[in-house]
Amino acid sequence: ESAANLSYKEFANQFLSELDYQREQDNLQTTYESSLLPNSPYQQRGVVVPKVYPEYSTAKVVTMTYIRGPKLEEEARRQLELLGIDTKRSIGSIVREAAKDAAVKGDEMKEDDIASEATMGAPRSSWKSTLVKRVSQIVGVDNGLWAVRQARRGLLWSTAAVATTVGWASPILPKSWSEWSKIHVAGYQQAQRLALTQSWIDALFDVHGYQIFQVGLFNADCHPGNILVVEEDDDSPATRLGLIDFGQCKQLSPDEQVRIARLVLSVANKESDQVVAAAFRDLGVQTKNDSTEFLAEMAHLMFGSFKTQHLDHAYHKKLHNMDRITYFPNELSMVYRTCLLLRGLAISLQVNPSVSEHWKSHAKAAIEEHGGALDAVSYMEEVETSRQVKRRDTIQIDLQADNVTRRPTITAP
Repeated sequence: ESAANLSYKEFANQFLSELDYQREQDNLQTTYESSLLPNSPYQQRGVVVPKVYPEYSTAKVVTMTYIRGPKLEEEARRQLELLGIDTKRSIGSIVREAAKDAAVKGDEMKEDDIASEATMGAPRSSWKSTLVKRVSQIVGVDNGLWAVRQARRGLLWSTAAVATTVGWASPILPKSWSEWSKIHVAGYQQAQRLALTQSWIDALFDVHGYQIFQVGLFNADCHPGNILVVEEDDDSPATRLGLIDFGQCKQLSPDEQVRIARLVLSVANKESDQVVAAAFRDLGVQTKNDSTEFLAEMAHLMFGSFKTQHLDHAYHKKLHNMDRITYFPNELSMVYRTCLLLRGLAISLQVNPSVSEHWKSHAKAAIEEHGGALDAVSYMEEVETSRQVKRRDTIQIDLQADNVTRRPTITAP
């Protein structure tokens, strides 16, 4: 079977699990209990998970505590509007589109598609996208996004200051001025909400890294509609997040946790292409040409931060022409889907995270807990030993099969 079909089957199984409410109860119970541990990022970051009540739940109903507050999808839309971004489309649908790429990661572009791209050339772009691309090449993606957010926050603060001053003088000013003041005085609160965005993104990556590498059970459907901005009972500013809908959770074995952790650490530690590619191969990823450069680039695309070169059509064309993936493990598909959803949300809110940097501490903890080498040299020795053992076992199996076929046939007289 092709890698694409294997990925599609994995996603189909995960989508069907949405209908298994008993499984969702179990997922929620495990996640809730892990969130109560004093050193968990839930406690440190202010992230809450509802408590499930098995005695009031059935095969068709899951009963849990109520978390009051709007979905992060709604908050994201408000923040994008504050940043001057058109939000006619659903934020959730924009971010969820990124997750679709995970399902076809094992099925690279077909040769005829690449040929058609070569004849068509780079896609047309507006002058705005071209300007953004040129500016980002000069100042960098991170600095560009930061500048947009800081400029908007400054504008909100200054507008709110003027609105407050106008409000104080409203008795002697025209009525239209007073109405304008009432509308824009909320700029202080809006600027504060923009300031919370970075901490929310950090919290989401921290919590999901903890789920993947330390709990071994993670929610692969972490789109903004499944994240709540918790409203406090005393009407104080909302700073906490709530996580809901644990129907599409994926369980990882300790061995899978360690292998994925090594890949993430190799990217975070900026190891050589040989080390990064070895970590990819150790997970079972296979490509047509077994290109080390291609595997290393793919790993950085998956777990690194967004770079200026990623805006260049020629870069992606070169990557697709270099090699193609023929097998992509299911467990890595779901982890990558989680990356895409979280990073898509972050980028839409003008934050450019490095997944590997966020998950580095959790990946290291997984290796320390389950055993394995942390330094690159020892890891490469482990990988080479493992490959030699697999090669020896394969040869023995081939020899046994050859002996069976060569065994003389004795016929009855």
